Amino acid sequence: MNSLTLFEPFKNDLKKVDQLLLERFSKAIDSIKTPTIQLLNAGGKRTRPLLCLLSSRFGDTDAKKPFELAVAIELIHMSSLVHDDIIDRASLRRGQPTIHKQHTNRHATYIGDYLFAESLAIMTKLKHSFANHQFSFTIKKLSMGEWTQYQNRYRMNDSIRMYLRKNRDKTARLLGVSCQLGAMISNADKSTQATLFQYGYCLGMSYQIIDDILDFTKPNHVLGKESGQDLIEGYLTIPTLYAMKEIDIYSEIENLFQRSLNHQSADFDSVISQIKQTNAIQQSFKLSQHYLDRALNALKKLPDRPEKETMYHLVGYLSKRNH
Repeated sequence: MNSLTLFEPFKNDLKKVDQLLLERFSKAIDSIKTPTIQLLNAGGKRTRPLLCLLSSRFGDTDAKKPFELAVAIELIHMSSLVHDDIIDRASLRRGQPTIHKQHTNRHATYIGDYLFAESLAIMTKLKHSFANHQFSFTIKKLSMGEWTQYQNRYRMNDSIRMYLRKNRDKTARLLGVSCQLGAMISNADKSTQATLFQYGYCLGMSYQIIDDILDFTKPNHVLGKESGQDLIEGYLTIPTLYAMKEIDIYSEIENLFQRSLNHQSADFDSVISQIKQTNAIQQSFKLSQHYLDRALNALKKLPDRPEKETMYHLVGYLSKRNH
């Protein structure tokens, strides 16, 4: 099952999320409106809003609130993408020039801040103190995850444990909270909320691992960014960490990182090719599957609802994801 087939039953719900986003962006001044609408129209699977809406079906409440929450969650995600692209000096996002490339770093920073502020405005109107607490805690951890990742650029002291902790804060918590708060806003019981958080969290851990695998295995036109860009930018993701158990690869990366820190030219093509020839990619897929298995175990504990089938399909989709 591909993503288009998987998301088809919820096409109208996700269109509604996009429409609510468009309405907000359309009220902004032109210098903010144009880039944000371009970012919205560039696409994206809207995985986080979908998880929020699916999880909201495990409770019973005002039908409008889950959509507002889904919009707030997507705004935070969009804000993090804009800021990520500035930090990573990325030239492409979803196959389109990034905002900071089209304009300036300062302009893009303001855009990211605007998206962040819009998200908080929605959360305030929801008037749910614990949801606000969880939301703000997740944003704080996301920021810390981003900072930790940036701080460790071109450093060889990263470990698999540190990598997983960074993924937890940078990616997995937000997917977990998307599920948890969707259930919370619809007054699902606390056990269901906790189980849904675990499902989303494990899905997020797998999602990030697959992203890091695809950075090595997929060509530029598929990913919408340069192949091997994470390593070139100084980030040790899971395929590299596994491959670095081979001393030759470790030594070559150490040398390339040192050259990059000294602002010397560094050609990563050879070491990227070497990493692909090890079993690092296979080991990384195995780790991803470990988290998907945990997500499946969480699903088994949930009350029977029609939405569970889609949640099962999401796990299957991630296990075969190639973009």
